[in-house]
Amino acid sequence: MDDRLATLERKVSDLSSAVFALERRIADLESNPTVSAAAEAAPAPDAPDLRVESSTEITPVYVLSVIGRTCFILMGAYVLRWLTDAGTLPRAGGTALGILYAVAWLVPLYRLDVSRQRLTAASYGVAMTFIAFPILWEATVRENVKLLSPGVAALAMGGVTTVGLAIAWLRRIQDLAWIVSTAGLLATLLFLTALGPLPAFGFYLAFLGVIALWMGYALGWIWLRWPIAFVADLCLLVMAGSATGVWHREDAGAVMVLQLVMFAGYLISIAVRTLWRSRDVIPFEVVQTVALLVAAFGGAVYVMRATGSGATGLGVASLVFGIGSYGVAFAFVDRSAGHWKNFVFYSSLAIVFVLAGVGLTATARVQAMAWSGLAVVAALLGYRYSAAAVGAHAAIYLVAGAIASGLFAFISDAFTASVARGWAAMSVPAWIVLASAAVSAAIPVTAEPQFRGRPARIPQIIVVVMLLAGVGAVAIGYAVPMAAGVPGQTVDAALVAAIRTVVVGAAVLLLAWAGGRGLFAEGRWLMYVVLVLGGIKLLVEDFPAGRPATLVLSLAVYGAALIVAPRWVRRAQ
Repeated sequence: MDDRLATLERKVSDLSSAVFALERRIADLESNPTVSAAAEAAPAPDAPDLRVESSTEITPVYVLSVIGRTCFILMGAYVLRWLTDAGTLPRAGGTALGILYAVAWLVPLYRLDVSRQRLTAASYGVAMTFIAFPILWEATVRENVKLLSPGVAALAMGGVTTVGLAIAWLRRIQDLAWIVSTAGLLATLLFLTALGPLPAFGFYLAFLGVIALWMGYALGWIWLRWPIAFVADLCLLVMAGSATGVWHREDAGAVMVLQLVMFAGYLISIAVRTLWRSRDVIPFEVVQTVALLVAAFGGAVYVMRATGSGATGLGVASLVFGIGSYGVAFAFVDRSAGHWKNFVFYSSLAIVFVLAGVGLTATARVQAMAWSGLAVVAALLGYRYSAAAVGAHAAIYLVAGAIASGLFAFISDAFTASVARGWAAMSVPAWIVLASAAVSAAIPVTAEPQFRGRPARIPQIIVVVMLLAGVGAVAIGYAVPMAAGVPGQTVDAALVAAIRTVVVGAAVLLLAWAGGRGLFAEGRWLMYVVLVLGGIKLLVEDFPAGRPATLVLSLAVYGAALIVAPRWVRRAQ
């Protein structure tokens, strides 16, 4: 009995303490009404929208009533069709009235409480698409109708789609956006199947894709843009292939314009988002940009090559894209805020466009000189901004310049070609590329903290190897005619092999010296690569073609390189 009384007294004491705490809290709130009002007005952080949770209960009666309403809406459309077929309404008037009737059902949809009537809203969207798009199909494709041209039909589809997506955007109805977009895609595929790959419907897909992209940016509807982009890219490829055929060659110009417009629409949208909103690029933007580089830009190059038209215009457009991408990368992207992904993205786009633009608008000699200058500029900018991504552009431009100028062909002949045929000559553009490689190699390599380390040195290694190979090829190209004869004529093959070995040995010693002094750290291991190649050369060329006198020279040089080069590196370490 005593225990029960003690427990009851303890509970009463706890209850009294709780009541006292509540009284103090009420007194504090009454003494500071501003805080009380603010506390009541302030929403709870990260609280869900309660309207979305309070949707109408989905019951069989509700579902059946929605289906019945949809049937009545479709019935009205068939009444108009009946009057048109009977001649009561003119064909053009009946078509226009049918489209207006379909779009008019978006008005009650706009006034719905979508959070409570989601299924009803979806039914209005389905009814609108089931009426509008088939009417446009019949007015364009049916043999006994054909009121609309393909261009007008695509424009009308764009108008209907715009109204539907605008309401979806304003009222945040994602279901309606999916319904209208899916119907537009299916209608476009049906039009292309029936009428052929006409560019007019490609422009519709470009419009739909850009709108879906911005819906993802603004409303977070990130999955809607993927299927639209896939269909648009696929249609671009099909149109590029068909525009080169005999039956659709007159559409080649329009297809190229479509490809550039679609690429520009996506690229400008991505640039606006990353710059205006200061966002990093996302996987969709990277994937779609690569896809458009193949389908849009690559497709435009293919059409141009196949039809022989538009090379200058396409090249100029490519240069404009390249200069703009470089401008965005350097002038607007704030790398200090951590937007290195954007910097790499835009600068990588820039070099692709510049390479394509110069390649489409200039001759091989002009290309080599242009890329030589761009290589030096890229090396300087990479050093100035500590940007390894731009420093890598110097190596890419030099490789492109070496191909266009014939420098690689000259190097290949000097080190590996048979003396029985003539060798490639060192042209003036090749000399310019080699000089640019020397300047680029002399510019120090700096990299942002995210890219520091051996990978950031790869472009510089490529430049140095190209320079070393070029200088060695020049030495061989001048020494062979003076000492062994002119290739392709009477020439001493054994002496040519020895001269090549001397140049390889000198390259090993130069790499060891530069690596030991810290001028080119990669020379410490790169010399071993050259030594291995030199050993293979001895077995493949010197021994079969040499004679005792030339083999003495080759073995002496190669042996000295084997002994001296590792000692220089070890001593420096």
